[in-house]
Amino acid sequence: MTSRLEMHHYETIVAVSDTGSVTAAAGRLHVSQSAVSHRLAEAERRLGGRLFERRPSRGMQPTPAALALCQAAHRAMPDLARAERDFMRSAGGTTATVRIGIGSYDCYHWLAQFAATASEQLQNLMLELVVVGDSPVQRLADGTADLVLAPGQPRGACTAQHLFTDELVLITSPDHRLAERTWIGPESVGDEHYFTYNRQPAPGFEYERFIRPAGVSPRTITVLEQTGAIAEMVAAGFGVSILSRWAMSPWIEVERLAAVRCSRRGLDLEWSALTRLDTQLDAPERQVADAIVEWLGNGGNPSN
Repeated sequence: MTSRLEMHHYETIVAVSDTGSVTAAAGRLHVSQSAVSHRLAEAERRLGGRLFERRPSRGMQPTPAALALCQAAHRAMPDLARAERDFMRSAGGTTATVRIGIGSYDCYHWLAQFAATASEQLQNLMLELVVVGDSPVQRLADGTADLVLAPGQPRGACTAQHLFTDELVLITSPDHRLAERTWIGPESVGDEHYFTYNRQPAPGFEYERFIRPAGVSPRTITVLEQTGAIAEMVAAGFGVSILSRWAMSPWIEVERLAAVRCSRRGLDLEWSALTRLDTQLDAPERQVADAIVEWLGNGGNPSN
């Protein structure tokens, strides 16, 4: 029997099923929302029935008729990906592929410098960038990623290896009224249009530690799931945000953004390398994590 759907249809079905959102699925697949909607509509047309239904509390969920199809796609896609990587290793001399992502932030400005410095140490290892969003431990569990550099204190079944201490800072455009401050209190965001990348505040970040205890709230809030997009909107003067200084360093260093400390003491932010609990000490992803730690210890600057 010839399959009515193609690989990109199944990739889309898995992404929508995982995220519960066409918007989030588009971000994971690096395509437009309209492309995701078109793929779903085409798949439904080919199959002759609806694949998803929208539920107010849970987002896009598979219909009863489509549940088995979604589950089969979930099982098949990782197997196909592993088979592709095995073939690439055999054909190209690569001994292993490590899928690496950044939790919460889309920032890879440091990667080229690290890869160049550690090229001999990581010989025959191929780094593959993946999107993990705000659920790094879940992406490890479902096999999307092998290694995640994550801020804060990720919760769930994983092994965390400390990397470096960062800081959460208020970012503004250079000509914003708060840009010249040495530090700000939480009340300063009360009159601002605020950008954030997650719909639910993550524990251990600015809302829990800085904004909520003061009993204040930004005037308006916009959710943009890509932190690079937030940086561009803030640089253009459309609002402010509180984000990782390291993640925003490409904009801060060229003075497209100003960074202001949150409170006199600041808000420290720990970064860790996360791997699955069952990862062996000599596994390729642990080798990459150890190489990053060594690079940082020898003066490697993740802001560059």
